[in-house]
Amino acid sequence: MKILVLSDIHGNLEALEAVLEDSASQNWEEIWFLGDLAGYGPEPEACYRLLLKEKTLFIPGNHDLYLCGRMSGSFFSNESRKALIMSHSLVSGDFLNHMKELPVFQERKGVLMVHGSVEDPTRDYILGEPDALRNFKAATKKWVLFGHSHIQEYYSLSRRNLSSGRAETGQTLSLKGSRVLINPGSIGQPRDGNPDAAWGILDTRKKEFTFYRTPYNFRKTQEKMEAAGFSEFLIDRLSKGI
Repeated sequence: MKILVLSDIHGNLEALEAVLEDSASQNWEEIWFLGDLAGYGPEPEACYRLLLKEKTLFIPGNHDLYLCGRMSGSFFSNESRKALIMSHSLVSGDFLNHMKELPVFQERKGVLMVHGSVEDPTRDYILGEPDALRNFKAATKKWVLFGHSHIQEYYSLSRRNLSSGRAETGQTLSLKGSRVLINPGSIGQPRDGNPDAAWGILDTRKKEFTFYRTPYNFRKTQEKMEAAGFSEFLIDRLSKGI
């Protein structure tokens, strides 16, 4: 089975549409979304509606949890809180009710899905090998998909040998005989110096994960953000991948 793995869309419709078009040739059967439909971007509701048209498994991200009242604003930076306050008017009651009902992690096909980390799905980040080792210890499944950091990367543990790396476009990671933590990267706001939308394909039959990047018209998104009143910092970072 092939699954399209997405995370951290953050209201960026142009990026999501470009990825869905680019990934169509992969003949995936489901979408697994790892959280943060909203925050930072101008069209979270349109992104949500687009995913609803597909067979999508959702988990909420911290931004989604804040909007639906399940998370305090004290966790967020001032910049994030300002964007989230604006995002209240950009999502529907259907969106909020759906986010209220979702579990903060999901298990499917032997894979554990979280937004932040296994230790704390809603807040913690996996940002390096010490974090990865703790999460390997906490995980109940061999394979874990996570997001939150907006960085496309992987950690692989085999016979106590840990390897990790930033992924390259088209790179395929074998999951056979290893425990893995995989971040497909961010659709709507990458933070690895590359503005192209990041995503991946999980092939459960071949037991492998392939990383991809897709360019999109970020200038169009920036224009929408400017019209909606988002900050110059958030607008500018889209073109820089930071």
